[in-house]
Amino acid sequence: MIVSTIVEGAFTMREYIIMTDSCADLSAAEVQALGLSVVPLHYEMDGVEYINYPDHSEMDPEEFFARVSAGAVCKTSAASVGAFVDAMRPILASGKDILYIAFSSALSTTYQSGCIAAEDLRAEFPDATIEVIDSLSASRGQGRLVLDAVKEKNKGKNLAEVAQFVRDEILHNIHWFTVADLNQLKRGGRISAATALVGTMLNIKPVLRVSDEGKLE
Repeated sequence: MIVSTIVEGAFTMREYIIMTDSCADLSAAEVQALGLSVVPLHYEMDGVEYINYPDHSEMDPEEFFARVSAGAVCKTSAASVGAFVDAMRPILASGKDILYIAFSSALSTTYQSGCIAAEDLRAEFPDATIEVIDSLSASRGQGRLVLDAVKEKNKGKNLAEVAQFVRDEILHNIHWFTVADLNQLKRGGRISAATALVGTMLNIKPVLRVSDEGKLE
């Protein structure tokens, strides 16, 4: 539901914020310049938990990849419902709506956390619109959807129009990539142990993709 008000005879569209999560791999500069809200995911490395802020304030990428290459055990965790509530509530309290473009639901429960938080907050802010979209994407594929959504918003489109634009674009978002180390994909349950073993033994770097269902293949 898009709520509008009449102010001194003029039709005024409610303001809205485009939100995403740190899996979109947007830089801190992009986030600030575009006025985005980003919910960070967490990761654990060798038993220590870190928050994946866009500015990488807790660990820079060079250190992260050096430690992973050296054999550090890294685990990721989805953003919690509480993290979304904390990010969304101030925006809604300021009278703005939210369009959240989420990390693929097939790769994380982050999307589900966003949905639960949105449902909880709709009761608290009944006049607000909170739209949650499963991007079925990851990394800069997800980030591209966010950046394109911002472009559409800057054309003057309302939340419903931008949300529909994003939904129409999702299956045109193509991911093809490869990785240097299959062990991280195995640990995360993204590929089977057998696939990782054979690929490592044969020094194969398979070309992977994100399917139309948002899964790694």
